[in-house]
Amino acid sequence: MKASLNLEYMKPINVRPLAFSLAGIVLLLPATYFLIALLLRVIFGSTTLYYSIAPSFLESTYNWFSFQKSVWILYGPFVAAFLNLFVILKIQIFHREGKTKFRVLYRNNGLSIAIALQGILLFLVLVAYVVIQHYRY
Repeated sequence: MKASLNLEYMKPINVRPLAFSLAGIVLLLPATYFLIALLLRVIFGSTTLYYSIAPSFLESTYNWFSFQKSVWILYGPFVAAFLNLFVILKIQIFHREGKTKFRVLYRNNGLSIAIALQGILLFLVLVAYVVIQHYRY
């Protein structure tokens, strides 16, 4: 007896939402670490963790490694939100009846929505922090 697979009824596995969600979580980690260090400094007065990461974010602009850390901290949440918006929204462009039309489809993926919202909020908080630090010094 020979076993056969009926490929007509097999559903394809979509890897893109999971891959973009994992990439978004990894991109959110540096900003989350920085904000936890900032909150520990503001609430409890603990400066050790804050001063281990803050100078690379604000003060040292000539060291190449510091520039890379600041880019990861500031733009990581923005890129995470942008990547996960591609999972949530699907834009279709088609040509019909002599006109170019487009349609935006919404996919309900809870993890991608949460990562996109957290990325946007973290990015806005970090931009506000940079503006406040700029006017403070």
